[in-house]
Amino acid sequence: MSGGGKKIVLGFSGGVDSMVAALQLRLRGFRVIPVALDLGGADAPWLLDRAARAAALLGLELMIEPGAEVFSREVVQPLLAAYSQARTPNPCLCCNARVKFVLLGRVAERLRADGLATGHYLRRRATPDETEISWHQARDQGKDQSYFLQAVPTAWLRRCLFPLGELFKSEVLSLAREVGYELSGYRESQELCFLQGEKYQDFLLRQGLVGVPGEITSLEGSFLGRHRGLQNYTIGQRRGLGVAYSEPLYVCALDGTRNRLLVGTREQVLRQSFQVTSVNWLVPSPAAPLKLECQIRYRHRPAPATLTPLSEDRVRIDFVTPQFAVTPGQGAAFYLGDRLLGGGTIE
Repeated sequence: MSGGGKKIVLGFSGGVDSMVAALQLRLRGFRVIPVALDLGGADAPWLLDRAARAAALLGLELMIEPGAEVFSREVVQPLLAAYSQARTPNPCLCCNARVKFVLLGRVAERLRADGLATGHYLRRRATPDETEISWHQARDQGKDQSYFLQAVPTAWLRRCLFPLGELFKSEVLSLAREVGYELSGYRESQELCFLQGEKYQDFLLRQGLVGVPGEITSLEGSFLGRHRGLQNYTIGQRRGLGVAYSEPLYVCALDGTRNRLLVGTREQVLRQSFQVTSVNWLVPSPAAPLKLECQIRYRHRPAPATLTPLSEDRVRIDFVTPQFAVTPGQGAAFYLGDRLLGGGTIE
């Protein structure tokens, strides 16, 4: 999609990435409409003020779109439900697919904009007539965020530009400095946006998810100790188990039916095959087994695997080499080289 005065709705937090995304879009000739999503929370007024000040620095007027109700319904409530079922969800995948792109899309339709844009690090490639579009890992592999967009429907992705996909983070910071963006004390945020400095377990407790203590056992069934509630643990976790043993132990499984925490050696946490449900395809769904690479969490390097279709939205993944901590509830993203093919939820 070329500029030429076309109107683009940009997801705008006021952070360095959305700031530089706006700059890049303007350089390409787009009319940028920065939109901040008000997802609620104690920090919302401060976050929205930061976004407004950043937009003003660029000579733009910020729009604010209410989203607290839909965020609670589509992200927080499913998150709590998953934890109550002894699963470990990834709220960012759900938020992108069901909240952020939906709300930005509604604004674009209301304003009759020509498209959307976000500050995600992802590359979009399209033919001149836009009939064929594909999505690829970012040029800066250390910042690539394609994993987080695996669940976004193609109807939204096709309309969206990702102006940071070809930039390294160092270039983004340099461009921000040039326009006077304050970077003193800047550091990357490592927490979920809705935690607002709160510990994950404290957030779950505040939402009413009270952990029920239960047994810690080996995979063979030997009693080893007591856990503090299954929501305090995740597959592959080693620290904080409170179990003395002759060798390091890791969480192997969360047994929600019996409220048991199953632990074992590192080798016992490796898994080669699993099923993926609620698959969202960004390409035509394959009718036969397909060799590709599969990424089972953010920062996991996509590993060679065979994908076997089981139904329209369910597949089986067989890794060539067993992988550590395949976690039910997390997202599995599918790649062919650097191209994102889609993804789904690990069963």
